[in-house]
Amino acid sequence: MIYFVDFSVPEKKSGIEHAELKRLALFRDHGMAARLLTRDYSPRLHWNLNEAQVSDAESMNMFDYFQGALAAASQPLTMNDLRFPANHEGLDIQWHEDEGRFYVLQNGQLYRRVSLFSGTQQVSSVQLFDRFGNLYRIDQYDCRGFKTMEQYYSQDNKVDMERYLRLDGTPAIIRYLKNDAGGNEIDSRYTLVDYQGHDYDFDGMKTFLRFYLDEVAKHDPQVSVFISDRTMIDDWSISHMTAKAYKVLHLHNSQTVDANDPAHAALNYNYAYALHNLQDWDAIVTATKQQAQDVKDRFKPTIPVFTIPVGIVPAATLSIPHVPMAERTPGKVIAVARIANEKRLDDLIKAVHQARESVDNVTLDIYGYENSEDNFAEPKKIKKVIKDLDMGDVVTLKGYVPNLTPVYNSAQIFGLTSRMEGFDLALLEAVSHGVVGLAYDVNYGPAEIIENGKNGRLVDLGNWHQMADRLVKMLKNPARLQENSDAAYASASRFGAEPVWNAWVQLLIDANSKVADKEG
Repeated sequence: MIYFVDFSVPEKKSGIEHAELKRLALFRDHGMAARLLTRDYSPRLHWNLNEAQVSDAESMNMFDYFQGALAAASQPLTMNDLRFPANHEGLDIQWHEDEGRFYVLQNGQLYRRVSLFSGTQQVSSVQLFDRFGNLYRIDQYDCRGFKTMEQYYSQDNKVDMERYLRLDGTPAIIRYLKNDAGGNEIDSRYTLVDYQGHDYDFDGMKTFLRFYLDEVAKHDPQVSVFISDRTMIDDWSISHMTAKAYKVLHLHNSQTVDANDPAHAALNYNYAYALHNLQDWDAIVTATKQQAQDVKDRFKPTIPVFTIPVGIVPAATLSIPHVPMAERTPGKVIAVARIANEKRLDDLIKAVHQARESVDNVTLDIYGYENSEDNFAEPKKIKKVIKDLDMGDVVTLKGYVPNLTPVYNSAQIFGLTSRMEGFDLALLEAVSHGVVGLAYDVNYGPAEIIENGKNGRLVDLGNWHQMADRLVKMLKNPARLQENSDAAYASASRFGAEPVWNAWVQLLIDANSKVADKEG
């Protein structure tokens, strides 16, 4: 079995989750069993998986695994289904529209507070209060309709323990918490209760995750292949597994903080531990040939480095009718990216602003969720740039949109101003829909997707004036822009399912060989 290890599958997915979902579909289409293996507890996880068209058989969450809830039936729980103790009579239940939850009062005093999953009538949590009005426990409910966790509060209103429950209500996992010097809640210990007749203690999430991965591998009748898609949460756990397994370090982004100086720049902290301990891994995967070569040159790995694109253009997309440039929104530029510092979206906005001096119908739509780091510092910066340039009617922040196909089919140019990329799935998706690419020439990805002068243009990193000039030249030459669009459609076949699948087959052959040697 092949496992793609991640923290969760959130509603708003990053490029890594989108890559995993495309990879899962590829394996599914080729009859190869694979699973998304997630670490974190999430009451909404199964809704998110269902929306992403992932079945229970293709996913495995660590908490579900030990709670015996991997394939639990769904029985939606509403307010009317909640049962209160029989000796509490005369309860007054009030709906608070502004908060989206129910207040349950007894003799005028708050007794329970019931929250619902957003946009539904299903119970998500119940807060319990003592006779002094103090919160002492929160019961969390899974989206499938059963109580899954009890969170206990201390006298100073801090969480000090969480009990994760089996379907019969008995505790499967107990998490103990304490406050660090800054007052932040941190793990103190995890206890796995009565698992196969024994209790187990873990000093933190890393050792608990390792135990879980070992259990998965031990009960897998096939060769177990673990793909580390989130090294910042799973590198130690995967590399320290004791069960026989094939361990793959997947580099989704640049391995250095300056992608354009791969030989000397400091390492990307997400990958530093793994790259310093390559002896604990069986293979490395990069999305581009250039990154594979840079890794080989700097780290001299004794394990194979496979180049496997994270982007997969399905056959259905390759065969769709082409949308001519004349039927798209004139001057429409789009960007699909988190609003984060490394994306340098202010450069793209400035390029569009300059281009409008020559082509007055240029507009820019930015799709992607706002990065919350430093109190949303980057989104605030971007909004200020838009305001300062008086571009409020030109640049629109669209937020996270799950289905971008209609967007791609109406846009003319895709703008990419990142300081570094691992591949950029959105650029490939845009190109596969005939959108012409315009990007900074950075490591890694843009030069792999954009064939300069054919299906798009590459410009020097940081030179948004040059980007504005290219944008004007593209839009002022409709015939040439149409040729670029035709070439974009054609170029997508390089990332079709079969070439990408064949690359994965080479890794699987190596995995079977190496695990056989370990068994011998």
